[in-house]
Amino acid sequence: MGKKTVLLAFFIFQNFFLFSQETWDLTRVEEGIKVYTKKEENKKFKSFKANTVINGSIHNFISVLNNIEIFPKWGYNIKSAELLERSGDTLQVYYSIAKAPFPYKNRDGIYLNRFRWFSEIKTLMVDIEVLDDYLPIDEKYVRVKGYGYWEIKELSNNNINVTFSMQIDPGGSIPSWLANMFVDDTPFKTLLSLKKLLECEDFEKHNYKFID
Repeated sequence: MGKKTVLLAFFIFQNFFLFSQETWDLTRVEEGIKVYTKKEENKKFKSFKANTVINGSIHNFISVLNNIEIFPKWGYNIKSAELLERSGDTLQVYYSIAKAPFPYKNRDGIYLNRFRWFSEIKTLMVDIEVLDDYLPIDEKYVRVKGYGYWEIKELSNNNINVTFSMQIDPGGSIPSWLANMFVDDTPFKTLLSLKKLLECEDFEKHNYKFID
């Protein structure tokens, strides 16, 4: 990659960081995790973003994300998850069911993760696209819509800086004011469980060739 491309990537990340810092509200700081929320234009439900530092490598993080069957161990309120499609190490599509509080139906969603590695700034971006029409609707569940990303930056001493952000419309009849009251639970508890998994538990690890 040439110097101009490196500089362009740097400025994109810098401008994204500055913009996001200006528009997000810090709502929770706990267990080394910072959670931010914001109200998007023309969206009823608030977006969330959470950030923490985890002892582990980018390769280990990818291993966890690729191991779809263990998603319920660390994804908050995830009841089940199933891989639908995989293309190499950089694209995967999976189906998951999330638990909703009584009397609401559980939610289901189809998620596409696309992995992009920026070697010069040691950063992995995982774009999350919710494919709401990839599978037929199952009347037992309410299909969610949305989008998001993971941003993983390699630090020194085998640490990674992890950011997780989503804009999700849970659909159905859940009032936006109720969902917005608890919007910081998902990113906080997801990152807390992910941190414990990466730092304390054994799982199958790989070295991924697209990470250099």
